[in-house]
Amino acid sequence: MRFTVLLAIIILIAASYPVEVSMAASPQPLTLEWFGHSCFLLTLSNGAKILTDPYDTSTLPYALPEASVDVTFSTHDHFDHNAVKAVPAKTILRADGREPKFFGILTGSNTLPDGTTEVDLRGSKLTCKTVPSFHDERKGSQRGANGIIRFTVEGLTFVHVGDLGDTLTTEQTKSLQPIDVLLIPVGGYYTIDAAHAQKVVQALNPKVVIPMHFKTEILKEGFPITTVDPFLQGYANVHRNESSTIMLEAGKLPTDLTIEVLKYHGQK
Repeated sequence: MRFTVLLAIIILIAASYPVEVSMAASPQPLTLEWFGHSCFLLTLSNGAKILTDPYDTSTLPYALPEASVDVTFSTHDHFDHNAVKAVPAKTILRADGREPKFFGILTGSNTLPDGTTEVDLRGSKLTCKTVPSFHDERKGSQRGANGIIRFTVEGLTFVHVGDLGDTLTTEQTKSLQPIDVLLIPVGGYYTIDAAHAQKVVQALNPKVVIPMHFKTEILKEGFPITTVDPFLQGYANVHRNESSTIMLEAGKLPTDLTIEVLKYHGQK
């Protein structure tokens, strides 16, 4: 009898105090679309959109998204990567490759003391940073600097290396790991070539690699970069997608390194 009364008292006392229960939402699938060159559109399940390296469409024959986006990243200030006004965006995070911080329209973003930037994407948190690098093998004397971008959203970590022109240092590699999805140029001439790209892949050890910045049939014949094929040599798991999009979800990535080759937006 005494135990029953005591239990009832405990329940009444507990009920008089609000109990805060933290239930983190499970990561949701993301849709990644390659528009061409180094431009990708990442769409979250809640509709929020992230765009990387939009280009001047008067100089490159690829399309760009027609609707506005929430965040636009630019890895460096070249016309084929910095057309941040071509697609309306609430937050524009520009890297210059010289400093480990973002510039641009920082509306809705919060930069932490360690240099990490956070953005609220309609309830989903985007965490990102930029790691300085060079656009060539001569410490930027030929083509300047390049900002590698690392960002995490919905439980997945992406690294977009921009126009990386050299292999990574040990310090850069440590700053970028761990990685789920690596977006890497493979066409050479303006960036690392196929052989150097394979070395970067080996160093970073991602789960999924998506090649970019390579020659497609839509580019002019004299455009001095190679196709994706030399880069693919030697990999056991290569998937040539029949569309420009791929679905990605935390916890459901392949266990073995997989190369996902996408078509560019609108390619038949």
